[in-house]
Amino acid sequence: MASFFESELSKSLLVLAMAGTLAACGGSDSNSDNDNADHSDEDDEHAHTGGRLIYSVSDDSGLNMYDQTAEEADAFSTDVVTTSATGATLVLAKSGLTAAMLDGGAVSIVDAGLEHLAEEDGHTHDVSSTATTLTSGITMVVATHEYFSAYDDSTSTVLKAEDGAVVTAPSSDAYPTLALAGGHFLTFNSIDGGVEAEVVEPSGESLETPVTMSCATGSVATSAQTEHLTQVLCSNGTLLTLIAEEGETETAFYTSSADDSGFDSLTATFSENDVIAAWNSTTGAITLTKAHEDHPDSTDVTTNVNAESILAVTPVGDHDTEVLGVLAGNGVFTALFYAAEDHSVTVESKDTFIINSEATWTSADKLLAGATAFLAANTEANELYYMDAHDGSDYHVHGSAIANEDLASVSSAVFAFAGGEHEHDEEEGEEHDHAE
Repeated sequence: MASFFESELSKSLLVLAMAGTLAACGGSDSNSDNDNADHSDEDDEHAHTGGRLIYSVSDDSGLNMYDQTAEEADAFSTDVVTTSATGATLVLAKSGLTAAMLDGGAVSIVDAGLEHLAEEDGHTHDVSSTATTLTSGITMVVATHEYFSAYDDSTSTVLKAEDGAVVTAPSSDAYPTLALAGGHFLTFNSIDGGVEAEVVEPSGESLETPVTMSCATGSVATSAQTEHLTQVLCSNGTLLTLIAEEGETETAFYTSSADDSGFDSLTATFSENDVIAAWNSTTGAITLTKAHEDHPDSTDVTTNVNAESILAVTPVGDHDTEVLGVLAGNGVFTALFYAAEDHSVTVESKDTFIINSEATWTSADKLLAGATAFLAANTEANELYYMDAHDGSDYHVHGSAIANEDLASVSSAVFAFAGGEHEHDEEEGEEHDHAE
């Protein structure tokens, strides 16, 4: 296996992954951007295992894998799942354990085989895929709560993320239907020149007091969701915000709209405080928004990232760990530590460094996250970089890079992981399941 550094790091990474001792934290040292930073309150209490990078390539069919839980000689493997076309699209479930694969218009559920990895006698299974009833025509898949929502440019179908079973849900003709807290759905249907979003019952019926928002012109560009907060970015720049506040007897909904938001991307965190990052890839602007009771509170954190452009923003998957990874266009990585327990989001500290100064970074490169650590894939250098913050240190590249020639043609990738907590336990008597 080629490596632009010595392979000794690869061994150390695999040992750490097998031991399950990677913690997303890190106190601060003299190299930190904030010498008073303290991220290690609960570091020693959480043990997390490694993950599996599962990816498609543009020049060959089949899904390939880099497996942190395997022996070094078996870390990279090809064709772990058979595909009918090159460059299949992968979307990771909120659980981190499965992914939806869009392959030539068909949707399958990919099981990463990590369900039992975080247990006391942790072990893995082979990566596998299961076909769904959606066998052609699908053009988009999004993850929404514990589901996937698939769209064929005219209708949408909601599937269980665990096994791909179809869930009873209203369809949409302009964007995939999204699941909401409290058993409701958010549908998207075309109106004159734009798109109307409406909160509806599983039957598709409007609420007694209708809840609607709209992209007055254009289409839906993207969306992001936490447990109670949903944001929808319209192609005309309008940012729609919906908060589903669960009450004792019913769910109350609150909406707001910001015209010409200046953002082109959204990324949801796993924070139990319902935080979504909105960012602009070309200007480097980035804002964190949280749901605060019946209204959103936003904080501009652009100066903390200090990037002329942003390639990717991704959170770690443990809802108790509030850290966001930002990859800038010049290859600078920032681990942004934030707090959102109060009325607004505040930045507590950051760890910033250049991942590899000799590599060129483009939109083709990937930044992914596991339960507590980050993984970057650079297509020019054909290398993976693993960033963690173990043993009270700041986030850093953990030793040398790990290289493989097929990383040059990565098309779509997910970093499946075990050990994160993603869905809050429901109180006894609450009924939030969507109908099957």
